[in-house]
Amino acid sequence: MQPQYASTYNSGLSLPRDTQSGKGLRALTLLTVAGLSLVTMRGLLTGNWWFFEMLVWNLFLAWFPLGVVLVLRDLRAARFEGRWLLMGGLLLWLVFLPNAPYIITDLSHLNHVDRPLLWFDTVTLFLFALTGLLIGLYSILLVHRMIRPLAGRRLTWVLIVISQILSGFGIYLGRMGRWNTWDILTNPSSLTLAIIHAYRDHLSIKLTLAYSFVLIVLYVAFYWYAENDEKPA
Repeated sequence: MQPQYASTYNSGLSLPRDTQSGKGLRALTLLTVAGLSLVTMRGLLTGNWWFFEMLVWNLFLAWFPLGVVLVLRDLRAARFEGRWLLMGGLLLWLVFLPNAPYIITDLSHLNHVDRPLLWFDTVTLFLFALTGLLIGLYSILLVHRMIRPLAGRRLTWVLIVISQILSGFGIYLGRMGRWNTWDILTNPSSLTLAIIHAYRDHLSIKLTLAYSFVLIVLYVAFYWYAENDEKPA
């Protein structure tokens, strides 16, 4: 049974050429460097480093779940295939996943930008939001490919959709409730109460449905492109 399981997993892992070549990571790195260049330029020209601190921190949080998946993938490729390792890694990934698309909501800060900087900051925020969104989509794609040989196509899609719904709810908690991922450790009781009572807030349901719908559609489109692009002719 063990050789068959390993063969099934390895065959699923070896299909994507993008995973092996690292072209996805190179593209995300290029976008990240471009964004860092813009906020650094803004800080040097204006002396105001608030945008730099906010966006760099949010982008770090967007990269974190992708880093978790990359480490988990490499460990499993090295035959560290323990069930608890997989479940623990995926749980950590899921907890931090909303931070990737969350950067989109930073566009709301444009309301407080001085007019001379409006166009520059619009481009900067758009670039960071796009980078965070693509980082999140790429990490979901890697998780999709990782668990598909183990759970099957249908169950994998169900789990992916659930993760996107939870991400939508996480974005609501972060933007409207002002909670962050670290509150799971630093303020777990208050965060739990906020989650339990969220159903009383009609805005939470509306935003969760809206965010999760968009995230699901974006991932489906991203998945179709990535899988069709990488199939040999």
